[in-house]
Amino acid sequence: MDLQGIGALSAAGVALIGIPATMAIGRWQMKAALRTAEATSEAGMAQAESSYRAALDTVRAETYATHMQWRRGIQREAYASFLLSVHRVAEVSERFAVDNAEELTLESIRAGKAAVEDALSALKAAQTIVELEGPDDVAAPAAGMTNAAKVMAMALGDQAVFERVQGKLHRMQYDGPVIMHDPAERLIQALFHLRSLYSASPSDSADLDEHETHEIRAAKHSCREARSALSPNALDFEEFEALIEGHSPRPPMLSRRYRNAARQFDEEEVNFVRAAKIELHSQVS
Repeated sequence: MDLQGIGALSAAGVALIGIPATMAIGRWQMKAALRTAEATSEAGMAQAESSYRAALDTVRAETYATHMQWRRGIQREAYASFLLSVHRVAEVSERFAVDNAEELTLESIRAGKAAVEDALSALKAAQTIVELEGPDDVAAPAAGMTNAAKVMAMALGDQAVFERVQGKLHRMQYDGPVIMHDPAERLIQALFHLRSLYSASPSDSADLDEHETHEIRAAKHSCREARSALSPNALDFEEFEALIEGHSPRPPMLSRRYRNAARQFDEEEVNFVRAAKIELHSQVS
């Protein structure tokens, strides 16, 4: 073989050797490109996931804030409604007691009682909502105010009967038939004597000694005798018992029961307002 042939063979051999090398380099370049693409993809996915989570957290935060704002509005309305309702009970009950000092018609008396009952029903509904909305720091004093308001309303209802029969008795004394003047006067004097016995006693009515108990029994007997001298329908049983109770030793609005309830009402109102403010303001932050 001449030199030209040898050269051709050598060139062909070099070309054959170069093909695998080129293919190997191509594969290395492809793998590097794939790794780069994979890394880029993973980075993109991580960025997308991070952006998604951030967006989701933002939505959740906004949803929570919106929900808390809505809940805060519901609670504020519930607390305000309760305060208005509980004071409405006191207002209507006091008005009913004061109005009964006048000579009311049967319809007016029924309307007054119905107004007190409606106010108590509205209070119970408002207190129930506060109890459901909570928290306990707010619901507990609300329950205390409600109980105190009920006791006060009951005492004021008794006061209304007492005021009504007191006025009725005094009208018998001055404006009624002449035949009723003296018996009404005797009953009034007997009732005043009964109250004076209780007022003079330094001890509680449950702790009266034997002599005091005997005097009070005698005074109540005198009241019953004076009542029997009135016309049969002058005072019914409830009215007479209201007179006795109101003078033994004091009217319902001056009773220990009423005073204790009024004190509890005021104390629980302070606790309620304080707890309600803390609850509402803490949600703002």
